[in-house]
Amino acid sequence: MQKDLPMQATSELTEREREILRLIASGASNKDIARQLFISPNTVKVHLRNIFAKIGAASRTEAAVYAIHEGMTQSLDLPAVTVVSAPQELPIAIPVPLETKSRPHYFWIAALITVLLAGVVALMVRTTRAPTIAVASPAPAATPLQRWQARADLPTARGGLAVAVYENQIYAIGGETTQGVTGMMEQYDVASDTWKALTPKPLPVTDINAAVIGGQIYIPGGRLASGGVTDVLESYDPRRALWERQAPLPVALSGYALVAFEGKLYVFGGWDGQKFLASVYEYDPGQDNWIERTPMPTARGFAGAAIAGGKIYVVGGTAGEQALAVNEEYLPERDTWSRRASLPAGRYAMGVASIADILYVVGGVGKTGSSLLPLQYVHQQDQWQEFERPLSENWSHLGLVPFQTQLYGVGGWRNDMPAAQNLSYQAIYTILIPVIIK
Repeated sequence: MQKDLPMQATSELTEREREILRLIASGASNKDIARQLFISPNTVKVHLRNIFAKIGAASRTEAAVYAIHEGMTQSLDLPAVTVVSAPQELPIAIPVPLETKSRPHYFWIAALITVLLAGVVALMVRTTRAPTIAVASPAPAATPLQRWQARADLPTARGGLAVAVYENQIYAIGGETTQGVTGMMEQYDVASDTWKALTPKPLPVTDINAAVIGGQIYIPGGRLASGGVTDVLESYDPRRALWERQAPLPVALSGYALVAFEGKLYVFGGWDGQKFLASVYEYDPGQDNWIERTPMPTARGFAGAAIAGGKIYVVGGTAGEQALAVNEEYLPERDTWSRRASLPAGRYAMGVASIADILYVVGGVGKTGSSLLPLQYVHQQDQWQEFERPLSENWSHLGLVPFQTQLYGVGGWRNDMPAAQNLSYQAIYTILIPVIIK
């Protein structure tokens, strides 16, 4: 017989509150939720207060357990909790991380989670059928499955392209083919593993990056077919299939690093047609204007940037003579820079992305003749670690984006030719835990 938890009805929650509650159950932080829903962290806090009041929860742990019990995690592939009186294997979903605070009527759940976590190592050696628990992997996990998988090839082979994710679709935009610079845009549906062509970018460019804010895909600057660089900022609205021009960059740039953070774009360094820059520009879509921020300590282009722990990390790049190993940390709210652990070896034109606050670096160009293994960076430990490579040859000028538990590497250059490669990497692994409750 199913045991009901003493919570209030889910029907009182708004659709946005349900969405936030599902993300809480997946282990997402307030900043993760804000980035995914394109709202501010303060707005997330307001929603959480309302959610807690409506369902009678006093902590994120209780809210997560409530979501699991109510079956609200199904869209996240997390099974709901059911307590039975007869012995059987029971699927238990444990969001990671969760707070440890719990109210008295959740004592049995808190105790169960504690026992499960304490017994993970012992339970993993058993061979009985068991549910899976998603866990962020800061180091390669020994599994029988290949973590790199080939997906449907990009229809138009190209490097130097921009890649972005919006609503379960991956967009590959611009870049350079064997025929030259293109504005081609192709959309990849992860569920069906298929591509389709969309309205091309009005201004064809390469050596670009893309970021998503408020349901809009933004692509600043780039290198033109003429060889020059541009200051044009174009945005694409996937819902209306519409391209628009926004306020131009303060300077023409290509080969820059780009991230979206707290509803704003940040452009780091790049090539202005004559030299590599250390400049940092911030773009506010709501005001449609740019401001200049404190420059990077190191001038460079073709670096990569990603977010971990509420900070932006700009890694690698080149100043024109050699690949750089520099890793610099930027705090937007303070507009300050710090040096962190350098890459094991210099590289540029690589793919950089983050999942669960772990930075991943794939491919790139390094010292002549060098073999560049993929790297992952755990910012809490300030350490880099190698993991398995997807290809036997070097892979550069690719697009790398996170999608749910996986990274997708798209396009790029291989053996000095544009590539149609589309590979996924399982950045989140699963632990099999058989659980029996009598």
